[in-house]
Amino acid sequence: MIPTFERAARLPALVAALEAQSIPLGDFEVIVADDGSRDETQAVLADLAARTRLALRVVRNATNSGPGRARNLAWRSSDAPIIAFTDDDCLPNPGWLEAGLGFLEDTSVGIVQGRTLPDPSVPDKGWAKTVRIVGFSKKYETCNIFYRRAVLEEVGGFDEEIIFFGEDVVPGWKARRLGITAEFATEALVYHAVTYPGLRYWWRFASIHANWATLVRRFPEMRRDLLWANAFLARRHAALLLGVVGAVVGGTVWLPALLLAVPYLILVAPRRFRRRDFISFFASIAFDAAVIGGMLRGSLRERALVL
Repeated sequence: MIPTFERAARLPALVAALEAQSIPLGDFEVIVADDGSRDETQAVLADLAARTRLALRVVRNATNSGPGRARNLAWRSSDAPIIAFTDDDCLPNPGWLEAGLGFLEDTSVGIVQGRTLPDPSVPDKGWAKTVRIVGFSKKYETCNIFYRRAVLEEVGGFDEEIIFFGEDVVPGWKARRLGITAEFATEALVYHAVTYPGLRYWWRFASIHANWATLVRRFPEMRRDLLWANAFLARRHAALLLGVVGAVVGGTVWLPALLLAVPYLILVAPRRFRRRDFISFFASIAFDAAVIGGMLRGSLRERALVL
């Protein structure tokens, strides 16, 4: 199952990767849910459906409603007992389906998360948008995950109120509460695109971290399993806030308090004296501050502190 929105240029390579799967093509179908694209996505999908050897079907939301709704439309359009998800900026390895399905031969397993790596054909030059998942993340990212249909039905599918960022976390944690077993399949490998979307994307990405407060309010047990010291998304966020306190106190009351900034500087300071490393250093500070700002806004909205 693949949600897509205005990434027509990536769809032919994705279809080719699915055609190269190691299991017989007649053993699975592919459903692409177009989430209201206004570009040439519909024409590209129609052409691919006419030419591919896959059992490819296309469903469509009339308007862009978010990947959660698109995924729900896709899996509910099928009667398959196992639903595998990836995204339109991913390329599954030939053994992807075979490896993921192999874990589900154990009937006690309800969810299988696969390994996701950045596309090795594109160099990561820093500040790249991509995904790396090398162990069970407890976030249930749908760039690479398998669900039993019965599990999706029991948890009500993907969250459609969270338009983007976290909508795929919800069904996994609902299933976790029900005691449904999840496993990690290293050989179920997907390569994620490596792109450089620019400042506007990173600002938006930082802002939507506000959704973490929504998730933690709904699943308080996330504090223990996913947050550092039950409150921080990352240890560096705690270090940055400590550094801010040190800067304020050191600059106004007690100079030695400036040393409180040292832990954060150790975490993010450039290791080499190159211009791009110093640019990345200051960008890291700005991004971390923007993420904390987004989560603080969400915390105030949800009355659930996450930083």
